[in-house]
Amino acid sequence: MLRRALPLLALLPGAVRAQPAAAGGWSFKVMRNGAQIGTHAVRVTERGRERVTVSDVQVVPRVLGVVVYRFEHLYTEVTEGWRFRSVDSRLNRNGTVAVVRARATPEAVLVDGPEGALRLPPNAAPLSWWDASRLGGAVPIFGTTTGRLMDLRWTRRDTAGGFAIGCTGEVEAECLFARDGNWVGFSTKGDDGSTVTYAPA
Repeated sequence: MLRRALPLLALLPGAVRAQPAAAGGWSFKVMRNGAQIGTHAVRVTERGRERVTVSDVQVVPRVLGVVVYRFEHLYTEVTEGWRFRSVDSRLNRNGTVAVVRARATPEAVLVDGPEGALRLPPNAAPLSWWDASRLGGAVPIFGTTTGRLMDLRWTRRDTAGGFAIGCTGEVEAECLFARDGNWVGFSTKGDDGSTVTYAPA
């Protein structure tokens, strides 16, 4: 059974929503041990009443100029009025490819992924780090690389410029947000146990 913490959304200042950056998205350098190992670019566009968000993670650390690991994750998410509508995700982790497609219907979120066809609660949404209103247990979260509901435990803390929402469980990570909900930073544990952080690009 999915363990759920008390939703943290009620603790956020006002009705916080994710706020697209001025340039229509976000751009970060992916850092480990003070060195850049990749990039994460997120582009947000409007399509009528829909908001289309394209997330592109490219992590390719090198040793003596040779790529020693490859993590490429591209996915496109569509929302309408901040409600999740669809997502198409493709992950390449060292040559192992996982594809997840999900569509929201009035009765359920229908997922096709590595674990087959899944039927999730109608308010389920993918783990999109830039949307503060989605984090903290506010809605059931499914993984964009597996398609299944995730077992996450959430925390929240105030920061000098806003607030941070962290999670443990299947993923150990923390997102930093400005007071208005704009995504400004991120940290997580890498596959090798090292700490990976985001810096403005």
